[in-house]
Amino acid sequence: MKKPVKITLIVLGSLILLYFIALLVAPKIARSYIEEHSKEMIGRSITIKDISLNPFTYVLDVDTLAVMEADDKTPFVAFEKFSMNINPLKLFTKTLDISDIYMKALYVRVKQHGERFNFTDILEHLARQDSIYYAEHPDEKKAEDNSNKSAAEIAAGLPVKLSLRNIVFEKGNIIYQDTKVGSKFHIKDFSINIPAIYLEDNATGVDVSLRFADGGDLSVKVDANMATYDFNIYLNLHRFALACIKPYLNDFINYKDFAGYLSANLTISGNINSILSSNVKGKVSLDNIDLTENSGHKLGAENVTVGIGKANLTDNEYLIDSVIVDAAFAHIDLYKNGKTNFDILLDPKNKGQDIDTTNVTETKSKEEPKEEPKAEAAATDSSSVAAADSTAKPAPAKKLKARINKLLVKNTYVTATDHTIIRPFNYKVTAITVTGQNINYDTPCNVNVTASFPEGGSLSLKYHGALSNLNTMDIYISVKNLVLKHFSNYSLHYTAYPIKAGTLAFASENKIVDRNLDSKNTIDIYNITVGNKVDDIDPEYTVPMKIGLYILKDKDDKIQFDVPVKGNLDDPEFSYGKIIWKTVLNLLVKVAVSPFRLVGNLAMAGANALGFDLGKNNEVVIDANTETFTSEQYAKAIKMTEMIQKDPNLMLTFTQYYNPRRTAKEYKVKQLKIDYYKQKNNKTELNELDHRAIDEMDESEKEFKAYVKEHSAEIDKNYMMKVLPKMAAQRNADLLKVLRAQPGVTKKNLKVITAPRESLRNYKDKPMYKVDVDVQ
Repeated sequence: MKKPVKITLIVLGSLILLYFIALLVAPKIARSYIEEHSKEMIGRSITIKDISLNPFTYVLDVDTLAVMEADDKTPFVAFEKFSMNINPLKLFTKTLDISDIYMKALYVRVKQHGERFNFTDILEHLARQDSIYYAEHPDEKKAEDNSNKSAAEIAAGLPVKLSLRNIVFEKGNIIYQDTKVGSKFHIKDFSINIPAIYLEDNATGVDVSLRFADGGDLSVKVDANMATYDFNIYLNLHRFALACIKPYLNDFINYKDFAGYLSANLTISGNINSILSSNVKGKVSLDNIDLTENSGHKLGAENVTVGIGKANLTDNEYLIDSVIVDAAFAHIDLYKNGKTNFDILLDPKNKGQDIDTTNVTETKSKEEPKEEPKAEAAATDSSSVAAADSTAKPAPAKKLKARINKLLVKNTYVTATDHTIIRPFNYKVTAITVTGQNINYDTPCNVNVTASFPEGGSLSLKYHGALSNLNTMDIYISVKNLVLKHFSNYSLHYTAYPIKAGTLAFASENKIVDRNLDSKNTIDIYNITVGNKVDDIDPEYTVPMKIGLYILKDKDDKIQFDVPVKGNLDDPEFSYGKIIWKTVLNLLVKVAVSPFRLVGNLAMAGANALGFDLGKNNEVVIDANTETFTSEQYAKAIKMTEMIQKDPNLMLTFTQYYNPRRTAKEYKVKQLKIDYYKQKNNKTELNELDHRAIDEMDESEKEFKAYVKEHSAEIDKNYMMKVLPKMAAQRNADLLKVLRAQPGVTKKNLKVITAPRESLRNYKDKPMYKVDVDVQ
């Protein structure tokens, strides 16, 4: 071999050897340098088990790195393994190509106390180092602030093209603690998968998944354009345990315990430069919400689901597809000091524990302002003027656009306890249902509420109004078959007489215009019975209850009277309930003082105008042209079920009778009355007060007779014959529901049916239920 060639090979081999030695040794040197100078660089100790660089594959491996806390014992940030592949050949094409970036078991522990974090000292150390450097090198300029540049602009200014591919983080753990609040969030199995990061006009996809140690998991997919800052986020949160937010609730409410789960499936689209303009759609649900008050009572719901069609904060637009609340429950406590359990609940535990900044403010105010040099003052003045000129007035807030397409509250109950009276009153309202469609914020809408009271009572409420103007609305309330013995403690408090029996029906039509109420109320009380006056109770009112009720009752044990209520809701002296209650008491006092005059008036009015014929003892007379029952009809039917309580072997059968042809004729007349009433009063829906006015309508009225002549043929006979059986079936269902709510009544010992068709055709008497008793 020639000498020049030999020398060349030796030199080349030496360079290759030095290259491999450098690649093998340099990481070791870097590791030692980082560990020895870590406190100088960031103010914290850093430990590294090993750093290596494969000279053949150019894979950099870092094994077990940890940045310690200030105590040099506790890890702040750590990972088990980090590796990445660097392709040096790409540098010839001015491309820094980094791929297969992998990190295993990332650990981050963030600790906060007030405004300081466990990494605040690192930031302060870096800031000091930066200040010292530029003080020693005044000729050097600080690095240009790129915060206003897009990723594409930053990439264009780099000397090489940056390529980042196949980024994977797995099995990470992130812990956040707020020692002042007392909260802790632990994220487990944190993982990130990024196929590639594009700084140009291409979408970068990021997949993130994690689990919460206290319960729940989250997966997030992000598509972001680094050039335009447009993004789409697809978020799926499953059963996040809300118990971990309990420490934060102390700033808002005073409670004993809280639990529940949050789930969400959302799509968020927008731009990073205008986050509040993002569009949000999807579904959010809460499950098994359970808030325990300090008293031990609970508020919550099994499920609350909100379907979001669109939500945009900037546009002030919230289009809700549906709000569904299932199996909600609540308790209301009324106390003698005028407060409720909600007043106690909303009085937070941490109230008044905020830091007092008064002294700080006073200290600042006492500091005398430094005198500015004239040149600087002039510059300040001119810049202030320019700033004032350039500062535009904030844009007016956009008009709220809100709509709920579907509202449904079901299977809900509320219990109440009134501690303001002599003996506490306890009551439970069940089967609460709220329905609504197309509920707009600024246009009138309808919301319906129904509920059940103990022993077969019911509530119906209809609301019509616009949510943007709650000072004007229409509300109709109907209460049926309310068992009065449950309200005996109120009677004791106000009159010292306990209520032993009786039912109540209440109809109320309320029109509110600019907070001014005009209310029409009708009260029907059936078979009310009170016990002897309790001597050791000092009532609010002295009322002769027994004699008053005795005189007020008609021959069928019924009391009926109307109570008009008018007033301004903002008047502190106005009380809707007190007006009605005082009217009842005044009526009782009047009849007790002048019983003979009232009895004479009743006799003159006639028995038919005062009551409803309930027939014989084994009959319940009904109106076959309506689906509903009166209080006395309910009461008589309920009274018949008492024999089942005495002998469970008995069986009752309520059989409904009516003559279809005669009822059809009556129904036709009634329907013509209804249509005429609607036309005359410009109404589309009727309430109980309207139906009462229809029943009292004079058929001989000239205008009505003309209407009948013109429209009689419009009511089809075949249609009526189809409607009547449906109404009969509805009556059966309603009566069965009420009777099965009575003690001792079961499916086996009670039936409610309609007589066979042939029996109906031959029936001649009044429409009624005939009650048969048999032995099972």
